[in-house]
Amino acid sequence: MSKPRLGPWIVMLVAAIYFIVPLAATFEFSLRKRKGEYSFDAYRWLLDDPRFVESFLYSTAVAVATIVVGILLVLPTAYTIRVRLPRLRPLVEFMTLLPLVIPAILIVFGYL
Repeated sequence: MSKPRLGPWIVMLVAAIYFIVPLAATFEFSLRKRKGEYSFDAYRWLLDDPRFVESFLYSTAVAVATIVVGILLVLPTAYTIRVRLPRLRPLVEFMTLLPLVIPAILIVFGYL
């Protein structure tokens, strides 16, 4: 039987602390709307604001619409490229990486 490795568990623990501590601190800070005591007043005030509810619902609708449109575009394209046009696969992969690469290149030229 092999010895359990401790390194990956330490990395996972550090990563969990790195992400969870700021979230917990932000949540704790949001509970201190009243001085010296914890309450959900900030959340109650936020959810009672009609502008927040309207903008939250709009953002949610736009996010869902974006996901649906993305799936409707990517799924048929991926199927077609994989099954019917495999020779175009490198070109399509290159084109899908361009939005990730071009901003980094522009930042480098901006720094120069």
